[in-house]
Amino acid sequence: MDLLILKVKGKFAHFRKFYTNSSSLSYSVPPRTTVIGLIAAVLGYERDSYYELFSRDNFNVSIKKDSCIRKIMQSVNYIKATSPKSIFQPKDHTQIPVEILTGDDGIKYTIYINCGNKNLMNELEYRIKNNKYVYSPYLGAAPFNCTFQFCHRFDVQPGKSKKLVQISTLINSKYIATGSIDIFENDNLKLLKERMPVEFLKDREVGDMASYIYDENGHPLKLKLNTEFIKLKDENIVFM
Repeated sequence: MDLLILKVKGKFAHFRKFYTNSSSLSYSVPPRTTVIGLIAAVLGYERDSYYELFSRDNFNVSIKKDSCIRKIMQSVNYIKATSPKSIFQPKDHTQIPVEILTGDDGIKYTIYINCGNKNLMNELEYRIKNNKYVYSPYLGAAPFNCTFQFCHRFDVQPGKSKKLVQISTLINSKYIATGSIDIFENDNLKLLKERMPVEFLKDREVGDMASYIYDENGHPLKLKLNTEFIKLKDENIVFM
C-alpha cells in the first residue's frame, strides 16, 4: 500500500459545520471533504469535478491534529458582489458571526494519503515537494491560505489487533470497540466527537456522514479497533 505523508500549516482556519445557519461554527479539524478539496486544488481540478475520483472507494485519507487550537468569534462583513464594481463599492452587506481557528504556533495538521492511482500520487508528491500548486490551497476559507510540506512516502501494510493500540489520527466511531477507549492513559485527555461529511455526490450533495472521535489536545487515543489500521514507525493511523 502506497502511503504519502504531508504536513499542512496556516495561521487561521475555518471549517464550517454543515448544520450551522446564521452563525458559522467551525470544526477543529478539517473533514474528509475539505482534505480532498485541498488535494484537488494542488492538482488543479475544477470545483465539483473530482468527487468520484476521490471517493472513499478510490482514495484513502487520514488526518492528525498537530497543534493546540483556540476558537475566536469574529463578525465578518459579507458583501453582495454581483459585479466587479460592487466589490470595491458595495451597496449591501450583512454581518455574520464566524468562528475562526487560530493558535500560538499556528494551525498544523498531518495528512496521510493512499491511492491506487500511481500517476496521481507521483504528481501530488512532485507538486508538494516543489511548491507548484495549480490553485492556491487554503484552510476552509479563501483568506486563510496555507502551505504544504512533504514528509515521507513509502509502502505500508494494514494490520489488525485484538489488543489496545494507540491511534494518533481521527477515528470513525464505528471502528472503535464498545467501551474500549482508555480514558486514564493521559491526564490531559479532552475527547471530542464530531459528526462530519465524508464525501460529496454529484451536484455537491452530501453522500455520507460519520462521527469521528479525537483528543482536542492532539494526544493519541489508546483503544481497541474492529477494523484494520496502519502501523508506522512512531505511530498508528486509521483511514477516515
